[in-house]
Amino acid sequence: MTTDKSRDGKWVHTRKIEINTLDLGDHQVLIEGNLADTRTSHSPSGEPEGSSVLVHHLTARLWVQGPDLTISAVEAEMPTIPREICPQALPAVQKLVGLKIITGFTQKVKDLIGDVKGCSHLTNLFLTLGPVAVQGYFAAYGRRPGVRSLDNPSISRVIDSCHVWRKDGPYVKSLAAATAREKKGA
Repeated sequence: MTTDKSRDGKWVHTRKIEINTLDLGDHQVLIEGNLADTRTSHSPSGEPEGSSVLVHHLTARLWVQGPDLTISAVEAEMPTIPREICPQALPAVQKLVGLKIITGFTQKVKDLIGDVKGCSHLTNLFLTLGPVAVQGYFAAYGRRPGVRSLDNPSISRVIDSCHVWRKDGPYVKSLAAATAREKKGA
């Protein structure tokens, strides 16, 4: 909740992240994310007071193959960066190929490309792409018959991923009942 007190200062930094998912067919989706960091000048740095300066513009792409949500390809670009050595971190993102977007994804990404092994901004962006890949895959393929079954590996991978998808919660119980009905009717 924003209070009047929180607006007493000056905005100095804004991060915007936009992520889109493209259905490529044959149970494959492409997730593309863009991260833009801008800073507002409040110091004698040559820019007019209050002007915004783009510090980072990064793009990350994941090709994800379903139904097991395996990363089949990765790309990253750094159109705007603060240091000329930043692109040295780009090759590290290839370590994500073959990774499945399942429980533990966040830690695996951090282990593979986090800290000094990569770029903290790209790592943050790839961490954000994982859950969006799940959402995008289900937007493309989740309405087909039999997909919302606990027997589907894509569904079983999201069990216990949040409050709604908790194993003992009403939503998962309703999916279990529907799966049992489908098996009984088959």
